[in-house]
Amino acid sequence: MNKLVIFCKSYSKDLLRAKRMAQSIQRFNCDNIKLYMSVPSIELELFKKAFQNLPCHFMTDEEILNSCYKIYGHPPRLFPAHLLQQLIKLEFWRLNKCEYYLWIDSDSYFLKPFSVKNFFHNDDTPLLVMHHAHNVRNFAREHDPRIEKKLDDRIKAIQKLFGRKGEPFYFGDPPLIWSSSVLEAMYNDFLKPKGMTIYELLYRYPCEMQLYGEFVMAYKIQTTIPIEPFFKVFHYAEQFFDSQRKGESEYSLSKEYLGVVMQSNWTNKKEKKKNDVARLKRFLRRQLRKLNLIKF
Repeated sequence: MNKLVIFCKSYSKDLLRAKRMAQSIQRFNCDNIKLYMSVPSIELELFKKAFQNLPCHFMTDEEILNSCYKIYGHPPRLFPAHLLQQLIKLEFWRLNKCEYYLWIDSDSYFLKPFSVKNFFHNDDTPLLVMHHAHNVRNFAREHDPRIEKKLDDRIKAIQKLFGRKGEPFYFGDPPLIWSSSVLEAMYNDFLKPKGMTIYELLYRYPCEMQLYGEFVMAYKIQTTIPIEPFFKVFHYAEQFFDSQRKGESEYSLSKEYLGVVMQSNWTNKKEKKKNDVARLKRFLRRQLRKLNLIKF
């Protein structure tokens, strides 16, 4: 069994992003850590054709889900698609591919060489991304206070779920290193005794990152070392434009981060939500005022 693999859940809508991510792994992967990618079975050949020169081990979503169904039965008929993606990330451990997996989203890519040691302390203690989400909070306070309130509500609810007292933390953003033994313990020591399925857990507390982190902290299954995010995350278009205005580049970001996340919720060409468009317009007006190009 591998000590560490990289895992990505993707689908055709993100194929080009996933390919860019895989290319960055091929370029910078010093220890030849295996990359596993899960895609819907109907899209498997499409991905294999696009990735034919890249070292990627493909599997289907159905492979992972079937191992989950054997334990919990099938999910509710209208189980949301975004929760199904979280479910696949949480259940990958059941395939016995590794002791740990670094899960990464398609909209991410590495900026510089990395190895197994980047994700462990003293070779055997995994690093747990755990911080106060200053990046999101600063953005929310300037652009949309509801973002911070929603984040805080979620953090408090999941902290209460596991009965952990003390300072609240945020356990994102990906890529994140997860332990198969911790996820197995979540099933045996938390879900099973409560008679709860993982479908119920995700439906009531829809944040796989926060669920994993709070469980680790509350149950102390494994020693971990806290760390700030491995990648620079651009959650919103305004954050990216502001970074460009400051003259930041992939080169400058690589001095502090292993990679970059360009969240696909704002890079998609699909029609933006009305609130997002209005917020972006306000941001652009402020930038133009700073440059004295408009006076309103």
